[in-house]
Amino acid sequence: MARRQLPMFDDAESRKILRDLCKAHNLTLELLMQMVEIQRDNLGRGRQLGITQEFSAAIADFLEKQGEA
Repeated sequence: MARRQLPMFDDAESRKILRDLCKAHNLTLELLMQMVEIQRDNLGRGRQLGITQEFSAAIADFLEKQGEA
């Protein structure tokens, strides 16, 4: 079963607001979406073991890409 898209990412107006907020904080909407997906993937795992490493890896990839730009 495919996971449904969250309304905050599906609605054009919401996406614009999120994109503007991300830009104001030197982030990308793609990073935000990736972080939300990591959280969703770890739901129901109790203490959510390993989520910190996944967040760290996503942030490290983002920073590396920012350094290349």
